[in-house]
Parts: sequence; structure tokens; C-alpha cells
Amino acid sequence: MTVETIIDPQQNLVIHTVRRGFGLADIEPAWADMLANPEFKTGMNVLWDFRQGVHTAQFSGSDMRHIVEMTAAHIKQRGAKYKLALLASRDLYFGLSKMFEAYGDEIPIEIHAFRTMEDALDWINS
Repeated sequence: MTVETIIDPQQNLVIHTVRRGFGLADIEPAWADMLANPEFKTGMNVLWDFRQGVHTAQFSGSDMRHIVEMTAAHIKQRGAKYKLALLASRDLYFGLSKMFEAYGDEIPIEIHAFRTMEDALDWINS
């Protein structure tokens, strides 16, 4: 699997770490694993860490809108009161994260892209 998910109930945080290539097909399994994990609770904040990701798939604007729609659909299962941090040190993933952040204005969660773990965690914990 290209996405490793860790749930930290004490920090109220889910961390999805992308290892290797990443595409649309990797998102649903990561969400399913999260929702099936007994340590997961609605309202947990989420951090997607793309720092180890390798670009293997093209993402278009329509792909980003599709991911936003998928995220909105999952809100019904996991609740809307949470923050979603996107962590990307490479320009390509950071740009895609900013695109998702812009499209994500439509859904009732807080979304923000970051370049450093420290900044992402500071924002999540604020």
C-alpha cells in the first residue's frame, strides 16, 4: 500500500503518510482503513504527509474537484468538525495541495497546505 495510516487518539490526529507513488485510487482505501480502525473517532484532525511521495500520476483540476466531492461524501461518515492539513515539501505536491485547499472551500472543514511538519502541527493544535 502506498499510504500508511496512523491514528493517535491522544493527539486527536490521523496521519496518512504517502510512501512512493500516489493517485486517486489510493485515497479510498486509506479512508476505509481509517474509518474501520477502532481507535478512530469522528472529529479527529487529519494530516496527509506527501513528503515521501513520488509523482506517478497526473492530477487535473477535475481530479481535485472529484477528491473534494469524495471528501464531502465522507463527512457524513466521519463528521465535519475537524482540520485537514496537507504537508508537502516538494513544489509539485505543495501546488496540488494548494489547489485542493482552494477547491475545498466548498466543504465545511478547515483545510490548509504546509511545507513543514512543525507548521502543520502548530496549525492543527491551534
